[in-house]
Amino acid sequence: MVDATCPFVKKVQKTAVEAQNDGRQVYIVGDPHHPEVLGICQWAEGAAVVADVQAAREIEGAPRGFVLCQTTQTEENFSLVAAVLTAKCHDCIINRTICPSTVTKQRAAAELARTVDVMIVIGGKNSSNTQKLAKICKAAGAETYCIQRWADLDINKVRGAGRVGVTAGASTPDWIIEEVVVQMTELEKTQDCAVNEENLEKEICEHADALEQTAASQEEAVNQQPEAAAEIDAAENAADAEASQEEEEKSLADAFAEEYGDMKEIRRGARVKGVVVQVKDDELLVDIGGKSEGVLSASELSPEDAKNIRERFHVGDEMDVLILRRENQEGYPILSKKRVDQDIAWDKLAQMKADKEIVSGVVTEVVKGGLLVDVGLRGFVPASLVSLGYVEDLSTYVGKELQMKIIDCDKHSNKLVLSAKAVLRKLSQNMKEKTWAEIAEGQTRHGVVRRLTNFGAFVDIGGVDGLLHVSEMAWYRVNHPSDLLKEGDEIDVYILGVDAENEKISLGLKQLTPNPWTTAAEKYPEGSVITAKVMRTATFGAFLEVEPGVEGLVHISQMAHHRVEKTEDVVKPGDIVQVKVLSVDPEAKRMSLSIKATLPKETEEAAPVEEAAPVEEAALVEEAAPVEEAAPVEEAAPVEEAAPAEEAAPVEEAAPDAE
Repeated sequence: MVDATCPFVKKVQKTAVEAQNDGRQVYIVGDPHHPEVLGICQWAEGAAVVADVQAAREIEGAPRGFVLCQTTQTEENFSLVAAVLTAKCHDCIINRTICPSTVTKQRAAAELARTVDVMIVIGGKNSSNTQKLAKICKAAGAETYCIQRWADLDINKVRGAGRVGVTAGASTPDWIIEEVVVQMTELEKTQDCAVNEENLEKEICEHADALEQTAASQEEAVNQQPEAAAEIDAAENAADAEASQEEEEKSLADAFAEEYGDMKEIRRGARVKGVVVQVKDDELLVDIGGKSEGVLSASELSPEDAKNIRERFHVGDEMDVLILRRENQEGYPILSKKRVDQDIAWDKLAQMKADKEIVSGVVTEVVKGGLLVDVGLRGFVPASLVSLGYVEDLSTYVGKELQMKIIDCDKHSNKLVLSAKAVLRKLSQNMKEKTWAEIAEGQTRHGVVRRLTNFGAFVDIGGVDGLLHVSEMAWYRVNHPSDLLKEGDEIDVYILGVDAENEKISLGLKQLTPNPWTTAAEKYPEGSVITAKVMRTATFGAFLEVEPGVEGLVHISQMAHHRVEKTEDVVKPGDIVQVKVLSVDPEAKRMSLSIKATLPKETEEAAPVEEAAPVEEAALVEEAAPVEEAAPVEEAAPVEEAAPAEEAAPVEEAAPDAE
């Protein structure tokens, strides 16, 4: 379990408890309904929440007070409330617990708001931090819009703004901020473009005005005649005028059309049909009517079309193009096929979204907060919607094709958001249902290692994760699952147990390989000499690996012909030694080995003789010493002097013996 509490919030909680234990009345400056404030109140029961100066004036003071605040409070509000509470308490301590990050962000937002026309504040609708940022930006004089995501922003409100600033609450995910910034950067400011009427239309209008004036003067003259004649003449003149006007308009229009073609379509933003009349290495000349040949450069083609223009386009090819400019310096219209393709792609994707279809796209780039994909248009896949689980390194997806669901498709705001997770979730659910319907104990399944832990590995066997415990990975001891597996490995596993009610599956890996103990007695008969590796030592001996999954014990008494005090005096882990097999018990999975039995017996006899020699010599010397000390017997001379003369001889004879 990981405690993800903000360290600044944790400090406030601890400070409130310490102040309360010191006998002080705790005052919390903040929103009484904010989760952070509610949490502090749970730590320090009896704490008073003060939202603003008005609330501070109404609250009763205490002899000993302690003032702290919600970490997202503004400095201005905290200072004003603290001043009121200080005046009400005889002994009051002020502890400014505003988060440094919050202070920095609020100051930066205020400075930015003073230099822009519009401020966009990104954050949760219920976020106190976000609402304070919005309030600060408004106070600085900027028109402020508070949104949770790019989809919440009304483009028309910011389309004509001169400068737009963006800030976000402390808890707003980076990918949401990135989405807004990228979309704002790429949003082209639409400009109202008045369509200039062509010379044909101008002349027709001028001529129509002249005809109207003529008709009016004729009507006035007719009114001066007798009533009957006036009615007849007026009707005839009106008919003649109308016919004359239509004839003049048609004649003039035909003349211009013959000379210049259909000029009404030759305007900026018009989508027209054209025919390729010339193919160059880096551009095409396209006849769009009206005796106008537009220039279609490689930059206004799709990347694939621009790679090799001569192979993809030929003289006579028809295509739809968009007029970007009526004419360049040479007088040719500037065209774009890419914009038309994009319009078609937007319409197609919008229909696919409505039909809930799946779209395929290749990942082209990793950006902050997600991936950019090419689906005919450039789309954005947030990091949280790339996979079913957390993806640490998004760069591994570059160049891969993803199956995605369209989350948001807005042509006017140039916003295309997709989700690969939605497709994977659907596939996973289908696979999961199928797996649970078919799985049974004793089956062998193919799976993918999804996650490693200290105690085992979780393997996806078809939309369902099973646990492969470390003890079931091999017939020998495995210290850590990473010694055998890594995330992404494809392996076959054995179904040990199925608990459908709790959705738990136990897996095994070693069951798919033969148990080495079943053939150990045949491979290593008693009396055979084999090579083994020392795996670990104990006070009573050493465990040796004969082969993976088969270990034997060399008892300390079987290590050497002489007495061994410590196992490590003879072997240590990692040593390769020759041993003799004393016994094999496959059922108990035990094998007794001996190092001593492989050593020559001469070593046993020679060692004690050489070592004992000094001891024997020392013993003889010690025994001889008392004999030399017996010399004081000579001191019995006075007795000899007292003896009779004739008895002296025997004493002299005895002297050699005494010596």
